[in-house]
Amino acid sequence: MEKEKALETARKYLRNENFKQAKEAYLEALKLAETNEEKAVIWAELSWTFYHLKSYQSSIEAAQNCLKYDPNYPSKEDLYRIIGFSYLALGDDDKAIENLEHSLRIDRQSLKQQYAIYELGKLYFKQQKYDKAEALFKEVEAQFYQNNKDYYLSILYMKGFIHYYRGDLQEAEKIFEELLENAPDENRRSSALFGLAFVAFARKEYLKTINLCEAITKNNENFYDMETLGFLTAASFHYLGRNDIFEKYYEQMIKRFPDGRYRKELDQIKAKMSN
Repeated sequence: MEKEKALETARKYLRNENFKQAKEAYLEALKLAETNEEKAVIWAELSWTFYHLKSYQSSIEAAQNCLKYDPNYPSKEDLYRIIGFSYLALGDDDKAIENLEHSLRIDRQSLKQQYAIYELGKLYFKQQKYDKAEALFKEVEAQFYQNNKDYYLSILYMKGFIHYYRGDLQEAEKIFEELLENAPDENRRSSALFGLAFVAFARKEYLKTINLCEAITKNNENFYDMETLGFLTAASFHYLGRNDIFEKYYEQMIKRFPDGRYRKELDQIKAKMSN
């Protein structure tokens, strides 16, 4: 009776999102557990508790302990998913991919697994494995369109860049415009304009590029990639023959981003102007 009460106390804390108390209660319940199966259940629930506490290595170890105590644990897909999410949070993309794929081999259809597919697609996108990423996004975009528009819009953003990197500017533009039409806030709107700026720059539509970048900086001063906006704007002014304005952007860029991603390209333009 005591062990059942201890476990119910832990679960109540977890349901109420009192994660620190839940952790302590689960550890107390673990001391009272008598069978390996009971210990496995507690370790499984501890894995989620640690995850919510952002103790990601502990979350991984808890899930692994569950499998150690009960190799036949009935919800293995949940364990591998939480391990994958934890590795993702720790920045170990390869292990995140390995465990998310393992989880999806067990269950690919349930709603909870759609989030694993989404995160796996993001990881492949990050690794520039665009065919794999696009295939995964196609699996879940209809589901998210119906039930979670924020995830759907995130997929649109990545799909737009997949087509951009393939050189399919027309399809990329179409997707970014759809994102712009459905943007619920300034952050999403800025992301759509950002994609459209890449498309315009690739088409050598430099005045349009400048206007798009300025629209972002005007309405979203905390945009996540000000460095790229600065480069696109500076380079566009150069290609429009306004090297006087390029010079001003160049000085600002090397001061703000001395070891930035675009330093080489900026220096090359600067050197070309001097010759």
